[in-house]
Amino acid sequence: MRVAVVYNLRRGVASVGEAGAGFAGLEAEYDTFDTVDALRAAVAATGDEALAVEADLDCLGNLRRLRPDMVFNIAEGLPGESREAQVPMLCEMLGLPHTGSGPLTLALCLDKGVAKRVLRDAGVPTPAAVVMAPGAPVAGGPLRFPLFVKPLREGSSMGVTPESLVRDEAGLARQVRRVHAAYGEPALVEEFLPGREFTVGLLGNGEPAVLPVTEIAYGEVPAGYPPVYTYGFKREWDDARFYHCPAPLEPALLARVQRVARDTFRCLGCRDVARVDLRLDAEGTPHCLDVNPLPGLAPGFSDLPRQADAAGLGYGGLVRAILDAARARYGI
Repeated sequence: MRVAVVYNLRRGVASVGEAGAGFAGLEAEYDTFDTVDALRAAVAATGDEALAVEADLDCLGNLRRLRPDMVFNIAEGLPGESREAQVPMLCEMLGLPHTGSGPLTLALCLDKGVAKRVLRDAGVPTPAAVVMAPGAPVAGGPLRFPLFVKPLREGSSMGVTPESLVRDEAGLARQVRRVHAAYGEPALVEEFLPGREFTVGLLGNGEPAVLPVTEIAYGEVPAGYPPVYTYGFKREWDDARFYHCPAPLEPALLARVQRVARDTFRCLGCRDVARVDLRLDAEGTPHCLDVNPLPGLAPGFSDLPRQADAAGLGYGGLVRAILDAARARYGI
């Protein structure tokens, strides 16, 4: 097969927000040359021909010209509220099979407020939350402090800093205004859960396989740093001691974490691959914090490749599993 790896390339756009405040750059979600090269090499190792197509304004024309048999999609999209859906939409227009979720799921999951409403309607546990639009009054309302504030439509912990965890109305107002000013979009405000935090990778369709669960090891960070998975955390503390994989979970709790992850995957219509972030409440019940149907694939850095290593798949096995799931889904 001719497989086109479609990506957005990081080129060093200036950061947003206050300097040194932990805000991610505008291209924080984009991939590096190293990741694109590793992915192309892994595709080629399966015996397929690996092409590379950047998801820029020429993407549609390039895909029409190349007519690949499969698109391996890792593109985050150009700026817009449904940006992650752009490449799957182009694939639908051209009739090209592609890995991963479709445009509806990608647009839905990028809007954290809408995704949470769908999860709640389906009975999947998720923290209580409200969306606060720019210009609207800022108040905790029915939510109970402490609260957590983050941009509504960003990934890679963009806009998440230690100060995102707020304990009173004054702190809430500050953080909501900062999100509005830095990102020009609504803020999601949700009740902060005090328990352990996990991220769960899933592969396949129907009854997706669950990769070894990762626990974020907040006990390893410097004293005084809050239990918040910030952009700075990801960049400063990326060695194994900050990520326990497989997480030390008793069988009953592991089963509950896996069940919530699978329920989230199915409820939101994910396909082939996704990553679900969860946290325990005070009673130890797993709640879905976020779902990423387009998880990072940077070797040695992103959560999913680490989990694939723990499962004995390795990076090449992870890429093959994603391709195989997509091929089976399309009947190829």
